[in-house]
Amino acid sequence: MTSSAPPVQATGALSRLLSCAGETDPALTESKLRAFRRFLLLYSAARSALWIPFLDRDPSGFIAAALWLALCAALVFRPQTEHWAPRLALPALALQLFLTFPLTDNHFYLEVLALCLVCLAGRGRAEDDALVLQGLHWLCAIVLFQTGLQKLLYGHYLTGDFLAFMVAAQDRFGDLFGLLLSADTVVALRSHDVFRTGAGPFRVDSLPLVVASNAVWIAELVLPGLLLWRRTRTAAMWAALALVVGIQTGAREFGFMILFSNLLLLFAPGNWNGRILPILGIVFVLAILLVFGLMPIDNFLDPGSL
Repeated sequence: MTSSAPPVQATGALSRLLSCAGETDPALTESKLRAFRRFLLLYSAARSALWIPFLDRDPSGFIAAALWLALCAALVFRPQTEHWAPRLALPALALQLFLTFPLTDNHFYLEVLALCLVCLAGRGRAEDDALVLQGLHWLCAIVLFQTGLQKLLYGHYLTGDFLAFMVAAQDRFGDLFGLLLSADTVVALRSHDVFRTGAGPFRVDSLPLVVASNAVWIAELVLPGLLLWRRTRTAAMWAALALVVGIQTGAREFGFMILFSNLLLLFAPGNWNGRILPILGIVFVLAILLVFGLMPIDNFLDPGSL
């Protein structure tokens, strides 16, 4: 039954701007949004469960939010309730924001913004779904561009000293970017007490590290424009996906990697979100078993991974 709610509209210059990130096939738009909606609620439920073992406070609110999001994740697979499930999930995310603010992880805000956009879809009008998919495309492109701009304005990526600092500060970054440094340099960096005022220096004489550091922010500035241009969209999507997966796997920031990769896959010519959804469902179950110690292997996840 078609909803009587007025359609979401974008007119004039805004409409033309949004449309450059659109999808031309209404059926594909609908299938992409359905798959992404299901992914997002599964992701929120799994991420909420994975937070619980690492809490240093009363877990009651987080447990309640995780259970509610698990229910919403179940409802999203029922045709009768799939469009209501994201809207029912919003209060749980609001509770988590209240409980973690002002130390809320920035990746969580991306999750909330994506869910808010998804809540606008499924009202029975192809125009609404098209506009929501355009919004998700723009959200992805803006976040990617902003990360590159932030690195450029920060300045410490230009000479590679931020990455050198991260090698000194965290083993998970050292395992990735330490490959671009000599063993002696890695030892020297890790000898610094990064929490002591005046620690350093973190400027290193490594051309590969400097090149990699600059290549990251340049790619993050260039790829969003190529994602929005139809002729280069697919190639840019795979390039951005390789960049995100490569860096975030090395840094072990798996939560952001999975969330942002699924946003990028919305640019794909087919419904890749739907294709990988069963695999991600298995990954989420295994991650929960790992974190709660229900699998007999070493746990390599930590709060920074989630």
